[in-house]
Amino acid sequence: MDMKFDPVTGERIQEDGAAQQEQAASSAAAQGTGDPGQSQQAYFYQQSGDAGQPKKKKRGVIFAVLAILLVLAAGAAVWAMKSGIFSSNSAKVIEAFTNTVSDMDYLAGAFKFGDILLANESTVAFHSDSQDFDMELQFLYGKPRKQMLGSLDVSGYMDVDFQAELTEKQLMVQVPSVTDYIFTYHYKEPKNGYLKDYYGDSLDDIDELLEALYSSGSQAEPDLDLAKTIAEECGKLEFEKTDSEEFEVDQEKRKCTAISTTVTRESLQKIFDEFEDSVMDSIMESGYGYYGYMEYYFDDMEESISEMEDVDLTFFIYKKKLACIRAEIQEEEAELRFLGGDTRMQNMQFMIDGEEMLRIEGDIVDSTEVKKVFSEGEETARLEYNRKTGDLDISADGGRTVISGNVFLDKDSFEATLDKIMLDGQFADMTFGMTIKKGASFQEFDGNEFDLGEASIEDIQSLFMELNEL
Repeated sequence: MDMKFDPVTGERIQEDGAAQQEQAASSAAAQGTGDPGQSQQAYFYQQSGDAGQPKKKKRGVIFAVLAILLVLAAGAAVWAMKSGIFSSNSAKVIEAFTNTVSDMDYLAGAFKFGDILLANESTVAFHSDSQDFDMELQFLYGKPRKQMLGSLDVSGYMDVDFQAELTEKQLMVQVPSVTDYIFTYHYKEPKNGYLKDYYGDSLDDIDELLEALYSSGSQAEPDLDLAKTIAEECGKLEFEKTDSEEFEVDQEKRKCTAISTTVTRESLQKIFDEFEDSVMDSIMESGYGYYGYMEYYFDDMEESISEMEDVDLTFFIYKKKLACIRAEIQEEEAELRFLGGDTRMQNMQFMIDGEEMLRIEGDIVDSTEVKKVFSEGEETARLEYNRKTGDLDISADGGRTVISGNVFLDKDSFEATLDKIMLDGQFADMTFGMTIKKGASFQEFDGNEFDLGEASIEDIQSLFMELNEL
């Protein structure tokens, strides 16, 4: 028997309580009053089948289908840019997909800060504050300068500020609150000091990492292997018109054009393999510590794909936007329905074999966007975002998870803050913030150079003795 939980307190409902609720619902139905908890939203079909039956868990199929849609959507976009040649039917699908995802709600539109990052100079700043800990970091990007500024204040322990700059030839680091020295490391030059004696060839890995970090800030080069594979595999797809069907869009049943194609497991596997290689290579070059986690994720997805049969995809289109994407796989059918509203993606529904697994209900009240997320019929999350003020409130787990803050975008800057965080009923004594803006105020270095690559053991010992005296 599935366990049920009170949506407000999060406590488990005892079996006798569940029986009383069921009895009360039966009595209400007998009196003709109906179930007061039954959703009457016009945007959604009524559930089919016996509501009292336990719902089957098909998480593996859900994740697999979502992976398919994600990879194919990326594939279609790359193929569109690379080939420029479409059949009439494939062009309609790509147009519908593009029109649907570009029709954004308020909050999604507030995260369109790509143009700011692509400016000749930009600054990305993070800050975190708590009772005993304050931290600020700024990443400044320009051509060719890349600089990081920061400060760290741990109550009763340390209060330091620092700056670092990565150039085409060297890394420079200075901690003015500790010493006036500018520590340099020439990653493209041979090393002859103590670091070379101690670390040996391991320094080559550091050199390659720094070179990759510097290059990653340049204009991104496309992954040609991935683009080629996607173009080849998507070019094999044949899109054909099939029988039109009716779907709910904007609270009305609409007759939708249907265009279908079949994706073979082999094609999907090739695309996914190249996509995995591209992502993992990027993680290795960036130096971020997510390699193990992403490797586990990709292994899980790859296993799901390896067990699949060919996938039949049907795109249902209404007024040049998607109304539904249907995937038929392994005798199961999944549908992602775009039910519309103020935007086509405002209300959505994800179905497995006619059973609702996920639902998003959206509404706009004055300048406030409201979103509710339902999983298997139970409300799991609620979001409110005010476009004018930027105020954001998210609640989940029956109110045991709460996040409040502000997200705001204008022409030259983006700002997001989280000033209230509660997880599992416990408030976190911490705030977070991020700012992205055009322009960069680079700081100049002033002090004597200390070359880490050339310093001998005696030089390093003298340095430590000097620092200990400060």
